[in-house]
Amino acid sequence: MRRTVFAVLALAVLAPFTTAAQEMEEQEPLQVYTALYKVGFADMEEWVRLYHEVSVPILQELQEEGIIQGWSVWQHQTGGEYNWRFGVRASEWAQFGQFWEQYLGRVAERHPDEAARAAEMIKAHKDEIWDITGVHMPDTPPATQFVYDARYQLKFSDMEEWNGIWAEVLAPALEQAMADGVLGGWVTEGHNTGGRFNWKVLYMFEEWDDMDDMFSRLTATITADPEVWQSVAGLFMAHGDVIWQVVPEPEEGM
Repeated sequence: MRRTVFAVLALAVLAPFTTAAQEMEEQEPLQVYTALYKVGFADMEEWVRLYHEVSVPILQELQEEGIIQGWSVWQHQTGGEYNWRFGVRASEWAQFGQFWEQYLGRVAERHPDEAARAAEMIKAHKDEIWDITGVHMPDTPPATQFVYDARYQLKFSDMEEWNGIWAEVLAPALEQAMADGVLGGWVTEGHNTGGRFNWKVLYMFEEWDDMDDMFSRLTATITADPEVWQSVAGLFMAHGDVIWQVVPEPEEGM
């Protein structure tokens, strides 16, 4: 995929919306192309209207045609410099190139004025590709309102030890939190392309207050064993958190 294609994306792409359950449903191993945007807050209402009117119908077409396996969009709540997160799922790299060609081409052909207006609203943009490495969701996922995105930079030589601690110590605590209704589910992703972080976990929450409860449990689990605490604290070189919230549905008469 040529870098000239990515430059065009920064100017023209609009973002769609599906539920967290759709984004995280367990299928064949998938990759997620995540496009992050900084949109002027004064323009956000118009941006949301355009994505409902312009993007969603085209993205639905592309999913029905099998060009992508799904997509999602989230709006900024807390942390980070970007305020719009667009993710598209595919099972191989070639699908991403086909997707962007078809998506941008259809937007430009059907809605040239709206595409030009969207380009004006984008202040900054970056792309990342992640491999989905684990999906932990109940059979009937709750109505996720918030996604807590925690990302880490690790030495690749330490990745096996890090994954072992997660599987043996932290995953059981997360499973219990999910069973108790304070965690809607979680997904782990590994770095493929873009950015310095190479491991992340996405926590799904139905209620804001559930975050404090869940992270209190997780912290207690990690600090209960001094060796585990020292290992976890010593393995990652950098860390970042962003909280995303669900994008509102169109208002009546929109």
